[in-house]
Amino acid sequence: MSSIVSGISFPAIRGTQAGNEYFIVMCPLKRLKKIFTFDESTLCAEDRAQRSLNLSRIPQITKYIHQNRFDYAFSSLTACIDGSCLFQPISPEGHGLKIGNLLVDDEAEFYITDGQHRSAAINRALEEDPSLGDETISVVFFVNKDLKQRQKIFRDLNLYPVKASKSTAVLYGDAPEELLSNEVANKSAFFKGVIDFSDNSLSARSSKLFMHSSLYAANMELVKEITSENWEIKAQEAICFWDCLAENLPLWQQAKSHQIKPEDRKHYVLFRAIVLKSFAILGHELLANQKKWRSILNKLKTVDWDRSNKQMWEGRCYNNGRMDHSNVAALLTVNVLKHHLGLSLTVEQQKQESKFNGSNDGK
Repeated sequence: MSSIVSGISFPAIRGTQAGNEYFIVMCPLKRLKKIFTFDESTLCAEDRAQRSLNLSRIPQITKYIHQNRFDYAFSSLTACIDGSCLFQPISPEGHGLKIGNLLVDDEAEFYITDGQHRSAAINRALEEDPSLGDETISVVFFVNKDLKQRQKIFRDLNLYPVKASKSTAVLYGDAPEELLSNEVANKSAFFKGVIDFSDNSLSARSSKLFMHSSLYAANMELVKEITSENWEIKAQEAICFWDCLAENLPLWQQAKSHQIKPEDRKHYVLFRAIVLKSFAILGHELLANQKKWRSILNKLKTVDWDRSNKQMWEGRCYNNGRMDHSNVAALLTVNVLKHHLGLSLTVEQQKQESKFNGSNDGK
């Protein structure tokens, strides 16, 4: 580090990693655009130390900032400084040696190695809401790193990323839809205790019956137009439906009471996410159009849920020896359930059914 005539100053903490100094600074959001002026994404891959900017992610993150204006949270950006910088500690000894100001030469170049999407989204959010300008984000600065070293930092930071599962994201969320699904998972007499809140998939021997992400997706089909004002009422509607449905599905009850071995659940379609979604689509129709929907659900007790029941499931939610998780599969499964319940199909459902029957006739 050399003497600097003119530069940019940041409050900073000095640390050491792998024998090298680095700094954590508090950067006002309005300064991000001023310091990160060099766009590496215009360079070919071998000449930059970051991935190409995915423009579709920027409005998503910007929307997150606006929707969570008073409780958003961002992890640190990581950047490298190519140029002279000087750390000025507040004290010549003790902890004061590690706390102070980082002065960076005006001619120095800043390179983001991790967080360019956050930075770009923050800049866009600032254009729409300038009041964000004086809020800060922490930036980890590495100094005196050439291109190869910057590329290694980028690689190392992204070597073992583990994205939170959708189930965990919903559990920790506070959007009305997420609050509703959490309420259903925890307050439903049937679902309480059988929902996995952490994993992306269920193991064959799991004692849980459904992932929280699957229940969330089903709830979004069951109840619509969820807001911060009505989510609790909507949650009670959902709980009422799910618990009534469960009372008419003996296999669900047997699985919860461990009368069915976890590894044997694979033989039955009603333990799969696609059928849970189909139940929800059916439930939305029943709640909206059938006053006696509870008695209608009683007829589900006579359904053969074994996936070997080709007359009901083949080509709908079960195809070529595997479960089909497509939207079409969900709709076709709803159709066969409605047929069993003696309910007429909607115009759109009939079109899908005719198409399905036509394709089967041609086989």
